[in-house]
Amino acid sequence: MYILTPSEMAECDKETIENGFPEILLMESAGLSAAEYADEILTSVDDCILQKDKIIISVTAGKGNNGGDGLTAARFLHQWGYEVKVFLAAEEDDLKGVTAKNYSILKNRGVDICKITGSLNDSNALKIKNSDLIIDALLGTGIKGEVRGVYRYLIDVMNESSSPVLSVDIPSGINGKTGEICGRAVKALFTVTMAAYKRGLLLFPGRKYAGKIRVADIGITDNVIKKHTSNLKVLSDREILALLPERKRDGHKGSFGKVLIIGGKMGMEGAAVLSGESCLHTGAGLVYIAVPETAARTCGSLSRELVVISLKSSDNIVDTAALDTIFAAAETADLVVVGPGMGSSKNTQEIMQELITSISKPLIIDADGINSIINPAILKKSRGEILLTPHPGEMARLLGKTAVEINKNRIETAEKFAAEYGVNLILKGASTVISSPDGETYINTTGTDGMATAGSGDVLTGIAAGLAAQQMNLFSSAVLAAYIHGKAGEKAAEKYTEYYMTAGDIIENLSVVWKQLIRKY
Repeated sequence: MYILTPSEMAECDKETIENGFPEILLMESAGLSAAEYADEILTSVDDCILQKDKIIISVTAGKGNNGGDGLTAARFLHQWGYEVKVFLAAEEDDLKGVTAKNYSILKNRGVDICKITGSLNDSNALKIKNSDLIIDALLGTGIKGEVRGVYRYLIDVMNESSSPVLSVDIPSGINGKTGEICGRAVKALFTVTMAAYKRGLLLFPGRKYAGKIRVADIGITDNVIKKHTSNLKVLSDREILALLPERKRDGHKGSFGKVLIIGGKMGMEGAAVLSGESCLHTGAGLVYIAVPETAARTCGSLSRELVVISLKSSDNIVDTAALDTIFAAAETADLVVVGPGMGSSKNTQEIMQELITSISKPLIIDADGINSIINPAILKKSRGEILLTPHPGEMARLLGKTAVEINKNRIETAEKFAAEYGVNLILKGASTVISSPDGETYINTTGTDGMATAGSGDVLTGIAAGLAAQQMNLFSSAVLAAYIHGKAGEKAAEKYTEYYMTAGDIIENLSVVWKQLIRKY
C-alpha cells in the first residue's frame, strides 16, 4: 500500500477529477467513510447501539476541503439519527466550491451549525468537550506554518476533552509530509485517511497523534496513486501473503537454510544468542554462532540448538587470525550475519573489510559490524548482496552526522544511502524505514515503545536472517522481518506490558505471530 505526501495526494485528486470523477463525489465518498468509521466507533459500545438520538457528535470544520469532508460526514450521521453539532471555523462567504455546496445541503437539513471566527466562548467549548465523539475536520494535510487563531482554540478544546476524537485525513496541526507539529495538533484516538497513508501519519511525532489509522477507498484508482507516488509503501495484507516463505513437507534442515552469525564477545554473548534463537524461531534450518574462544562455553550453555564455533581472539574480541575459520564456516552457510555483540577494534575493522570484499553470499551487517566499517565506500566493493541494520546513532557515525539529523530526515537518509552504496537498509527506530538500492522504500507500522530494550535489534537481525535463509531476497526479508518483529513486540507488550518486556519476550511471541499469519493466509 502506497504512502503519499500532501502534494502527491493533490495530484491524485486532480487527475481523478480530470478523468471524469466529480469532485463532489470524492468529497461524498470521503465524508461517508468518516461517518461510517464514527458510527462503528460509537456502536461498538453496547449501551449506545439503540440510542443514537441521545448520542452527541461534535464536528469541527475548517473552510477547506477537509472541512467539507467533515460537513458531509455530519450530514450522514444526522441522517442516521445521531444528534450532530457543527462548529465551523469560518464565515459562510469563506467557503468555496464543493465545500460550500455541502454546507448549503447541511444547513437546509436543519443541522445545528455554529460559526466560530473569533475566540471560543465557554458555552461552545463545553458543548464540544461534553460530546460523545468529536470529529476533527479543521485543517487536513495542506497546513502551512503554525496553527493560529480560532483553529488553535478549537484544537486546545478538543485536546482538553475526555471524549474520543476521530480526525479526518490527518489530525489537524500535523504536517502531512514530515509529521511535525505546527504549534498545536489534535491528539486523535482514531484517524480515517483518504485513498492512501500520508507520510505525516507514519513519522513521529505525527504517528503518536494519529491513533488507530484506517485508509478509506474514495474512488481514486491504484494506477493513479502509483503514478504520483515516490515509491514509498506500507506493507499490506496482500503483500504479506506473497512474501511468506513456503514450508515444504518433505524438507530437511538444509532446505530451510544454514546461517552463520559472527559476534558475541565475552560479556556480550547474549547478543549473538538472541540473534541465533530468533533466526531459528523464524524457520532457519541450522544456525552457527561464531564467537571468541573466551565466550564459546557461555554461548553453548545459553542455547541447546545453536552450533557454537570458537574463534581466535585478542582482548576478548575476534582476531584476524580467525579469518580462515570464518571463511571455512561461511562456505557451509547460505547466509552470513556479522556484528551482534562482536565488539569493535582494529581487528574487527580488518575482518569487516575482508568479509565485504570477499564473501559472495548474502551478508547482514548489524551493530558492531556497522561500527567496524571505517568508510562506507567499501560497501561498493561487495561481492554479494548486503543488508545493513543501523539504529540512528550508528547511521550518524557512518555519515558523519548527528542522530538528531538522521531522525529529522529518516526516509531521505535511508533512500539516499541505499542507492549510493548499493545496499539494502533497515534504519531502525520509531517508524523503521526499509530501503532497497533500487529506490523502493517501506515504512514499518508495527511495534511498541517496549521494544526499546537491550537485544531487540539483535532479534530483528535474527528474524531477517531466518527469512533470507529460506530463499528470500534481502530486501523482502528486511521488510517482512520489521513487520514480524514489531508484531511480536506488540504481543509481548500485551502479555507483559511495555515496562516489563525484554528482547527474549519478543522471541517468545514470534510463535503467536506465526500462528496468526498462517491462519490468516
